Amino acid sequence: MVLWLPFEAVSQDQEKSPIPLDHFYAKPRKGADFIGRILKNVNFGISTGYGNTFFSHQLSGFGIYQAPGAPPQIFSSSTATRYGNWVNDVTIDKTAPVAGAFIENPGTSSLGFKGNGLNIPLQIFFYYGIKDRYRIGAGYSYELMSIGSLQPTALAGNIASFQPTNPSGFVRKYYGFLGYSFYRWNDYLFTGDLQIGDFKPTPNFNAAVTGGMYYNLGVTIERDLSEYFKIFSRPSFELKSYALPIPESGLAIDHSMNAFYINIGVTYRIPELPRCVLKDCHVQINHAHGNREYRSRRHPIYKKQNPGYGENYQTPFRYKGKNKRKLNPY
Repeated sequence: MVLWLPFEAVSQDQEKSPIPLDHFYAKPRKGADFIGRILKNVNFGISTGYGNTFFSHQLSGFGIYQAPGAPPQIFSSSTATRYGNWVNDVTIDKTAPVAGAFIENPGTSSLGFKGNGLNIPLQIFFYYGIKDRYRIGAGYSYELMSIGSLQPTALAGNIASFQPTNPSGFVRKYYGFLGYSFYRWNDYLFTGDLQIGDFKPTPNFNAAVTGGMYYNLGVTIERDLSEYFKIFSRPSFELKSYALPIPESGLAIDHSMNAFYINIGVTYRIPELPRCVLKDCHVQINHAHGNREYRSRRHPIYKKQNPGYGENYQTPFRYKGKNKRKLNPY
């Protein structure tokens, strides 16, 4: 004989059961909250490196004046008013011309100068990653720049090279950038990115030099050291120029200062999970206490790790030093 009980009766019996059934069923884990899921794609970085600036300009509309044993000077209409240091801060010379000086009048030759400058940049930036492939961000750079000797592009036998007065100064930059990760090889990720921003050289440049827009195209090569910490190298080429007004002439000289850089630095990504609250917890993977999920306390940010199964173990001695080159390390 089958006895059917009403549903309400069964429910009441379960509620009165001396065994708390909810203790036998895992509650849903609470992973990263909404803020954590947003912030996990935010990356911060800092870098330094080396750069070489290629200075060049043409003296269209100007003549050249070269006195024996002195740096060259330029003039617009008359040698009675000559200009020196026309790269970063113009000086005016109205002394009488020296007998025997070499003079090339305006428009008689396509004279210009070119040379190199040393750059040491310090840069901070951040970006937001989208689908592990796209990047959008912004940054700030402050770099030391020292201008070297500039050589004439014509009349080299008659015109001397010169170095601007106060050749060392700083260049500040603000920029935004876009990036696209296009290739991965083992632990290395290759990302092409474009920086577009504003630059201004100071303080060894005349205040009339306002700088302007610049464009920097490079490839960032990153290596994962951990889930959140990366090192990178970024070779790049930069396009920029500025105009320096020449007093009392109504003219300006356009200077090109394109540059090549190699930056090295580190980036850090904000973790989406809070750190484990138990100081003595040795679990290496992402794990739960109660119904809340945490990341491990045992992973240093500089060491490779996998949040699924750890990897925070020392390399055995048999794989270190000379042993790693042996076919049989035992």
